[in-house]
Amino acid sequence: MAGVTPLFDAIWNDYLMWSVFVGAISFGWLYHHSYFYRAKEGEVPNIDGLEVGVFPKEYDNLKLEVTWTLLPFILIVWLTYISWAPLDAVWSQTGPDGYHGSECQEGESSNNYFDSDGYVRSECYWEIDIVGQQWFWEFDCNGLSEDLCSTDYATVEGELKPLLTLKEGETYLAVMNSIDVTHAVKNPDFGIMEDVVPGQETYLWMPAVEETSFLMLCAEYCGDNHAYMTAQITVE
Repeated sequence: MAGVTPLFDAIWNDYLMWSVFVGAISFGWLYHHSYFYRAKEGEVPNIDGLEVGVFPKEYDNLKLEVTWTLLPFILIVWLTYISWAPLDAVWSQTGPDGYHGSECQEGESSNNYFDSDGYVRSECYWEIDIVGQQWFWEFDCNGLSEDLCSTDYATVEGELKPLLTLKEGETYLAVMNSIDVTHAVKNPDFGIMEDVVPGQETYLWMPAVEETSFLMLCAEYCGDNHAYMTAQITVE
């Protein structure tokens, strides 16, 4: 996803950093106590001062308990907060308040680009349709010119698969539905995924920021040939 999804890459780096930091503290604490408090050979220490008929000594440290509860809570809230960034980008609304403006008119161009925060912004967008069925994807460019959007078939591992060709620098809003069961569009190079639900229209932003070619997958189990429900998407 590097290069076309800086928001996801930044969050991956943040999660990786915090995982290493928390893991170092947790496992460091574990190994320290495992060796520091290990009994020497031949000794049976009675650290808790256990006596027959006497309730064991209690070790209560309010500061430690509050710290152990409060710090992870703050970390979880922070990670949740930064995780809103890609969700906001993927589910951006249409119109002036969104990241991609309103639908393009003839002669216009999306002219998409990354802003300083890593969001893809566009002057306008083009609308296309995606229909899922067992076990096939169908694309419709809705009458857009060939240079903006075209459909065909490509040979993938010896089989013909639907091919969708998009134009670099343009942003597309896919209107999606299913004619049978629930499917899910997964575009690895775009770093996005969205369910396709029967009887309900769902939407997915597809910003074609740079040249690429990848397999669009189905990420929701939909029957025997789920693993082979693929299509080729090319941005050029």
